[in-house]
Amino acid sequence: MISVYCPKTYQPEREYICHILLKEFLGLEFRIEYRDADDWKICDEQRNCSLVLPDILFKTPKEKWLTTNSLPRQPLVHWDIEQSGLKFNLIDKKIPVIFGNIDFSSQRRSSNSKKYQKTLTLPIDIFGSAFFMLSRYEEVVKKERDEHDRFPAWASLAYQEGFLDRPIVNEYLEILWAYMKSLWPRIERKQRTFQMRVTCDVDHPYQDGLRNPMRQIRTIGGDLIRRKNPWLATKSALNYVASKFGNYSFDPYLSAIYWIMDINEKAGNRVTFYFKAGRTDPQFDSAYSLDEPIIRKLLRDIHNRGHEIGLHPSYHTYRDAKQLCLEADNLRRVLEEENICQDILGSRQHYLRWDSATTPSLLEKAGIDYDTTLSYADHAGFRCGVCYEYPIYHWVLRSTLNVNEIPLIVMECSFFSKTYMGLSAKTALDSMMLLKNMCIIYNGLYVLLWHNDYIMKKRYIELVAEG
Repeated sequence: MISVYCPKTYQPEREYICHILLKEFLGLEFRIEYRDADDWKICDEQRNCSLVLPDILFKTPKEKWLTTNSLPRQPLVHWDIEQSGLKFNLIDKKIPVIFGNIDFSSQRRSSNSKKYQKTLTLPIDIFGSAFFMLSRYEEVVKKERDEHDRFPAWASLAYQEGFLDRPIVNEYLEILWAYMKSLWPRIERKQRTFQMRVTCDVDHPYQDGLRNPMRQIRTIGGDLIRRKNPWLATKSALNYVASKFGNYSFDPYLSAIYWIMDINEKAGNRVTFYFKAGRTDPQFDSAYSLDEPIIRKLLRDIHNRGHEIGLHPSYHTYRDAKQLCLEADNLRRVLEEENICQDILGSRQHYLRWDSATTPSLLEKAGIDYDTTLSYADHAGFRCGVCYEYPIYHWVLRSTLNVNEIPLIVMECSFFSKTYMGLSAKTALDSMMLLKNMCIIYNGLYVLLWHNDYIMKKRYIELVAEG
């Protein structure tokens, strides 16, 4: 049993982050004891050893908590891990210190307790820094938002300090583990294996124009004039006519869903498809219904082929508990009517809209088991700083929610959209593989999002096949 001694401030937050790092991530049993002290101390008293870390974030005065005065000082300092004399599995030997004290070891040397035969000091406030990233602390504090009321990547500490493409919480965890292993060589951690999770947000299961003749005419015109593709225009026309007789074999969006299943089944991947079950904004939400025969058939086909079905809540649900519950119940009803049984129900918010102080608790009320929204729309990477699944923190109740977060690492729109990263296909593939390799290093989850209406273009199809 590991004992964690720490100051008495912010006890719910301390218990949360200790549970995540020690129990959820490392698989260790532990107990917390609060005391009058300035630092974190991890002990196994039977071995008469201790690990001491600075306590920075949770020393914040209450009047400054969740204010800009409590944010990390920039530019961040970097710690050269070679100074420790230990070996770590890190991305780079120099690591940004979100909260910490580079001089901590020298300052502590003269005050080490004689009670412990061996004491190691670590200059990073790993618990406070990990809480900052996993709870999305800065998103509750900072006011920057884009046109969809989303916290943008450019406003984040990770982007500004150049570590958005590093799973920094995983790196901090490796540092913590190396120190603990040095003190207690027989200690064992939870074993993990790398997993790739391919997902698809079904915003448009078929061409929008099938329910709107004028829109389909515009689509055909765009095929001819803008895309200069007569064959695509012919298919769009045939698709409209055939759909009136229940034939969707010409529809490129629907065909793409089946293609996604085909190619991932060959690769041994199980795909999760997130479906809309309601509409709160006519501009941003598509108008299909789960009760349409073609959608019912699609759901059955996905389930029968061994893939997963999840919820893609509509545009305004990230702050609307009643609507979110209605949509979750609507999807459950349809699944039950189709005899589709799933042990869990996951979701991803439309347009990746997210309010860290509000959305998680709404998901819990709706009975959602896990969310996989948290990536930035404008830049791929590790928004939460981690590639592990973890329980979400409840900012109002200051407790652990019954909803897990499975961080989204890559969304194709982030790479290709000219308003976001605007990368070429080759550069995008290189970036995808870089992020994937980061997840492989830590035996984590590489979560990839494709939209079925995006992969019609040849360059995107090639990326799906390779990435």
